[in-house]
Amino acid sequence: MDNFCKQIYEAGINDGRAEGKAEYIKNLMSTLNVSIDQAMDILKTPPEEHQYFKDLLAKEL
Repeated sequence: MDNFCKQIYEAGINDGRAEGKAEYIKNLMSTLNVSIDQAMDILKTPPEEHQYFKDLLAKEL
């Protein structure tokens, strides 16, 4: 696999993981009635990723 294909593949894997984590965050918010920040803390989301997930979930809501 050439370098460009590898980068595209890895980006797809990361996007899929981000979408999955966003679903976990939404489910926690709904099930436990917690804020997005609390849900991300429960999932041990690194602080530098918090804004990314806030932006991602804002598009869905």
